[in-house]
Amino acid sequence: MRSSPIYLPWVKFVLAAFMFSTVLGHAETRLHTRHPHTGSVHHRSIRADVRTNQSDENGDVEESSSSSGAEPKFVQIYSNQHVKLTLDCGVNITFSTSIWLKDGQIVQTILKDNANNKRVTGHRFLVDNLGNLLIENVRLEDDGRWQCEAENPYGFVVTGKPIQLTVLDPPKKPYLLIDNRILDPGNLFIPVKENTDLTVSCVVDGGNPKPSLSWELTLGSLALLDAPEVPFQALNLTETVREQKVGARNDARLERVMRAHHNATLTCIVHHIALLQPLNVSLLLDVQYTPSFAISREPGFGFPIREGMPLSLKCDVDANPKAAPIWQKDDTDPPVQQTPDGFLNFTEIRREHSGWYKCISRHLLGRFSSIGYYLNVRNEIEMTQEPDLDVRELSSTGRQLEVSLGGAVQLSCPLGTTGCWTRVDSGTGRLEPLGASQELRLEHVLYQEAGEYRCVAPNRDTVRKLDSLRSAMSVDVNVIGRPVIIPGNKTLTAVYGQPLTLSMEFCANPPFNRVFWIVKNHIYFPGDSENGILAYNIANISTPNCHQAVLYMSKVSNDDVGEYTLIVRSPNGLSEGIFTVNMTYASGYNVPNPSSSSQKKIFASAHVVILIILMSKFLIIKE
Repeated sequence: MRSSPIYLPWVKFVLAAFMFSTVLGHAETRLHTRHPHTGSVHHRSIRADVRTNQSDENGDVEESSSSSGAEPKFVQIYSNQHVKLTLDCGVNITFSTSIWLKDGQIVQTILKDNANNKRVTGHRFLVDNLGNLLIENVRLEDDGRWQCEAENPYGFVVTGKPIQLTVLDPPKKPYLLIDNRILDPGNLFIPVKENTDLTVSCVVDGGNPKPSLSWELTLGSLALLDAPEVPFQALNLTETVREQKVGARNDARLERVMRAHHNATLTCIVHHIALLQPLNVSLLLDVQYTPSFAISREPGFGFPIREGMPLSLKCDVDANPKAAPIWQKDDTDPPVQQTPDGFLNFTEIRREHSGWYKCISRHLLGRFSSIGYYLNVRNEIEMTQEPDLDVRELSSTGRQLEVSLGGAVQLSCPLGTTGCWTRVDSGTGRLEPLGASQELRLEHVLYQEAGEYRCVAPNRDTVRKLDSLRSAMSVDVNVIGRPVIIPGNKTLTAVYGQPLTLSMEFCANPPFNRVFWIVKNHIYFPGDSENGILAYNIANISTPNCHQAVLYMSKVSNDDVGEYTLIVRSPNGLSEGIFTVNMTYASGYNVPNPSSSSQKKIFASAHVVILIILMSKFLIIKE
């Protein structure tokens, strides 16, 4: 059967219509069928313009595009809530029907009756005869990507330019967290210890789009007075943005809190497009730092003190919380009454007032002591025989200075002299320079920092004068506190079948009164030996008040994997160190596998059974 020639004109007509609609549409064309919006079918004439930049009372509009070019350009619109908003369909074809999609889903709309200017009630999404979408009472749920699709009379769909609608929602007032605990907004004065780290989180609930957070650190007025001496690290603030499904969070971290941070203000600032002014929340840092001492004298250091003259000693203590100075002479009460502001006033100094003076302070973080000062009172005869410079004033104490473990001590060469601090190596006796400054401050003192410190004068003349009095120039720093184990926590990998040695150093002053190992619920005291494990006797090391504990295993097996704990106890407390032992095997070593052995036995048994069955069948056949 041959085709009728009457169909040929229809084929040509369809092809022509297809080519015409393709050329006419300026946006991408997809061949598919859409359900029209609810309401009457409407038409619109071809428009040559598409609004991409506009601003009205209901929202701001701007055109955006992707830098990579993978995404098509879209129109960005910002709108407040509870307003009326119009979204332009923006297709340049004559269409019969149009629909609107939000985030790829069809939105049910109705046709607005412009002819009679009737108000449609009960529906928020209206479409006019040009295909534009009118949203009544914009809500947060309207936030998203909107797009118009129009269908021409030939059934082809043309899409308009995407519209990103952002419905503005101002963020709520920010609040601060420390260790995931909300700070009281009425009391943002935060105590923090010196030389610790501090992390503060700023959290904002709500906000669309997401608000941006930033931090500012402002030092207090006292730190600003000493601005040239403020270390750079004091202003080093690390910010970390945390991902939040709702709202925003930003963490600020001070790796090391310094006394320069005392009374500093840490402020979190919230920026958002819906805010006329940024929001902020602040806290004030109350840095608890250990005392530092400044001893002064009237008349000044270096001036010879003659019996009968007036003299004043002054001790200033810088600490937070504040700590009162307490004068001592030769570790006892001073010979004159101390004033509340730290003065020792001698109206007529006498020979018996000579001796070692120091200033101590009892603080929240412990007991602290200043350097020592030797007050030498001379009579008229001595004034003519001794040099003008009292060399003993270069000494810090000439005796032993105690400082608590983790505490601080400040050593200073007296005013009017030149010198620098050194430390005496306990093994060689050599002097190790500690810097060119006349002041030496030891913070977070460790047991390893105990020992003898000397203030050394750099010029030869002074060295010659002081050489015979070198012992009076030294400070013996004695560190006391609870036991400390080094390392406190360590992981080792043992080789199967090989020996293993666990070694830990520990320091204790006052001396330890008990040391033992805990191994698999068994206790090994120094000198104990059992099951291939030997606990060596405690050995002294070069560091004062420090020792070494060693546990030896002759042959390591799988049963030895686990924790090994060293316990050290002294009158000042208890400390523990933990070794975690893992297992590895030497190359070429075959590890016994119980499961594989059992499998081989099963296979062997099965093989024997099969042989018995075959032999029985063979015998039956033969008979």
